Amino acid sequence: MVMGGMGLTGCSTDTKDEVGTRTEAVFADTQCPTNLDPAESWNSWYTSRYGITETLYKLDENLIPQPFLAESCEMQDDTTWMIKLKDDITFQNGEKMTAEAVKKCWERTMKVNARLNELLFIGSMEADGQTLKVTTTKLVPAFVNSLAEPLAAIIDVSNEETIATMPIGTGPFKAVSYEVKKKAVVERYENYWGGQPKLEGATFNVIADTNSLAMAQQTGESDLSVSIPGTSLELFNDTEKYNVDGVAGSRGQVIFMNFDNMFIQDPNVRKALSMSIDKEQYAKVLNKGASVPTNGLYPDFMAFGADPGDGYHFDLEAGKKLLKEAGYSDSDGDGIVEKNGQKLTLRMVTYSTKAELKSYCEQMASSLKEMGIDLQVEVYESVAEYQKSGDFDLMMISFTMTPTGDPLYFANIAFKTGGSSNYGHYSNSKVDDLISQMNQEFDESKRNEIAKEMQKIILNDAGYIVVGHAKFIYVMSSNVKGLRTNPSEYYLLDANVYIEK
Repeated sequence: MVMGGMGLTGCSTDTKDEVGTRTEAVFADTQCPTNLDPAESWNSWYTSRYGITETLYKLDENLIPQPFLAESCEMQDDTTWMIKLKDDITFQNGEKMTAEAVKKCWERTMKVNARLNELLFIGSMEADGQTLKVTTTKLVPAFVNSLAEPLAAIIDVSNEETIATMPIGTGPFKAVSYEVKKKAVVERYENYWGGQPKLEGATFNVIADTNSLAMAQQTGESDLSVSIPGTSLELFNDTEKYNVDGVAGSRGQVIFMNFDNMFIQDPNVRKALSMSIDKEQYAKVLNKGASVPTNGLYPDFMAFGADPGDGYHFDLEAGKKLLKEAGYSDSDGDGIVEKNGQKLTLRMVTYSTKAELKSYCEQMASSLKEMGIDLQVEVYESVAEYQKSGDFDLMMISFTMTPTGDPLYFANIAFKTGGSSNYGHYSNSKVDDLISQMNQEFDESKRNEIAKEMQKIILNDAGYIVVGHAKFIYVMSSNVKGLRTNPSEYYLLDANVYIEK
């Protein structure tokens, strides 16, 4: 069922301006925020996409932070940062954005969501006109990168009662209304600091079912759709009707291996698992080009991406040889190798909301069978409980690895011993030492080199497998103009988007 009453706006709207363009647009996505308070949960990702909220820095197409609401951010000493704000920014209620307003906003966000503390580690703030002095509680090499995280968005917090329904941001569009799991409506902010937005307004419909999402795009009820799966992209090959715009992002298809499992503790088994995956085929055939293969762990296009020769590549025969060298053999002829009387059988858990993950797991099971490894694939609606309990041998999930363009984020939570998202209990003292160095290194080029060295060790250790990185794809009608995808997944509607007649 198509949700959100899409026939009321968008392509069925006949409103046009003097140059022959439609003045309102309809967007559709499978997901939505709990409300419009950017401080709660992950809502800020949506208020950013809706054009309501903005941040002091913004990530460019290479995930490099660039000044946006701020003119600059300079480090005074190891724990002191001086942020100079632009002087011509107003909130959507006409009030000027000052350092005091930023201070009050962040103070509120830190009370509501502990994640901002984990990003910026703010100890104290001092506001003086358009200059904000921030003192952190520890060294934060990625401080500037974190200023681009939507959670650090700046809103006017003078009226807290209306923030959940009508937050007052600095973006080109103001919130009008929001119905949970149905739709959000925004309208143009006439005095936007970046120039008058070309659209008068937009509706963001929530369509949870991907088949209905694709159908709404085909029938013209949606102007643009986010989250259409790769298996449906062939429906939009007609370039006269549609434009499919996608870029590789940092959302990796990551395989976590449980190092409590005796088979996973064997490096030859881990290497064989890595060699069972034809990354090119997975991306181009199984996922219909909606992802790109990777040489290593981080996206190849980033400065800290792996080199072409790093890691292990698709080679079933080499994988068989490694297993034989490690003492595995099929003594009873059933096609499954064993060692010390234990058959090499593994459980892979994944979830259904990312369609490509199930396909990847099934193809991996087929390839591993040729090696003599029995892989049992279990697909659930969610794997959150398995992440907590550790009840898996292998787990494939979709994970945004460098959301703010810096390698430290994923290194700290997943590669580091005891990291909050190190679900498989991977541990390597050399990796931990390098992560500690990264957490102390402010020189970006040096930090990137350390990240590459760390990545090489993990790949040689076969500690993690990243199959590829999903493209962040928009499917839009050919008359949608002025919009380009960004690998961060943070951005969608801005002042430059318009729809031709």
